[in-house]
Amino acid sequence: MPDPRRNLISTGTLSLAPADAPEKWAVRTSDDSPAVEAHWGDWVRLAKRILDADALSRELEGRGDAWDLGHAAGATDASGSDTPNPFR
Repeated sequence: MPDPRRNLISTGTLSLAPADAPEKWAVRTSDDSPAVEAHWGDWVRLAKRILDADALSRELEGRGDAWDLGHAAGATDASGSDTPNPFR
């Protein structure tokens, strides 16, 4: 029975498939494009960094939304004037 962990993983634009070397995986953008090969752990670390960057972006967007809601509720700075949103 073939090892299901060695099957192609496709997200539409990118596909991750086993490389010629058994310990490496290759990422391609299409069937005829050149492959970028790395160990499985390298791809996992890359995915983790992407998820961390996305989480940071969502956090900053949430802070910006909270700032906007505060100003919409009539909050102003100490001088009484509106200040620009530092999260936008």
